[in-house]
Amino acid sequence: MNTNKRNKSLQGCSVLVVMLFVLNAVAVAQDPVFEFQAPGGVAFYPLATPETGTFTGSISIEQTVTPGGGAEDPIETGGYSLGMAHDPSLLSINTATSVVVGPAGEIPLFDTINLFPEGLTQGVVFDVAARWTLTFSVSTPVIDIEYQLLAGSLTDAADPTVTTLDFVETLGDPPTVNVVVPNGGGASLAATGVSGSLTLTPYEGSQFVRGDVTGDGALDLADGIGVLMFLFLNSATTCSHALDADDTGNVSISDAVRILCAVFCLDSPPPADPFPACGIDLTEDDLSCEEHSGCP
Repeated sequence: MNTNKRNKSLQGCSVLVVMLFVLNAVAVAQDPVFEFQAPGGVAFYPLATPETGTFTGSISIEQTVTPGGGAEDPIETGGYSLGMAHDPSLLSINTATSVVVGPAGEIPLFDTINLFPEGLTQGVVFDVAARWTLTFSVSTPVIDIEYQLLAGSLTDAADPTVTTLDFVETLGDPPTVNVVVPNGGGASLAATGVSGSLTLTPYEGSQFVRGDVTGDGALDLADGIGVLMFLFLNSATTCSHALDADDTGNVSISDAVRILCAVFCLDSPPPADPFPACGIDLTEDDLSCEEHSGCP
């Protein structure tokens, strides 16, 4: 190989090494990303009295990108602040409770929640002496919230209404910003807000737990017997939906079998939704639920 070709090859290798080094440095130097995650889902309310409808949810924090680009070595944090808004024509906040604690149950030095007609803010400092910190390598709840529907807001609204919960930087004076503070000082890290979509869904009658025939909050032998008594001994019920364990739209001996197998048979499926929490039947049929003692 002549000298010119050899020099060009060496130059090419040098450029390649430099490029790989730069690319690797960029990957290692990725800015960490923290997500503030709003609650969402489906909330049910009585069609006749929307103002009695309440629902609960949690704000969570999660670090989704680390400086190394993977799930390893999450950043130790010393605090954060956030603001989240809702539609004040539909919702108000009954309670907002911080659930932030240290690894050994420590209480933050500073932890304040402020409520507004259109949302809430929170500011938290864990410990100024950095005796304990928190990492958010998994989605971690920080505030539990109970919302209340406003009187008159959904009167006669027979169809579901969708509303959003959004992270904003307009609440408070001065406005609270959405940031996470690394432990040991340094610049605050802007958080990415993940909005929550809430579907407000009306129902008539009562919510229920499918399979909980006795309404005592437990699935047991008595519930299977309750279905059999309804079928063969004309036992009365105020919630035929609860008896329809397989959600076929009618009550039959298969519902008793579904319940009893869920209790006694290994790996048998539980009753269909709503189970084990209270809810409504989203399948149109001729069954009803006027009252279920275990649900509102």
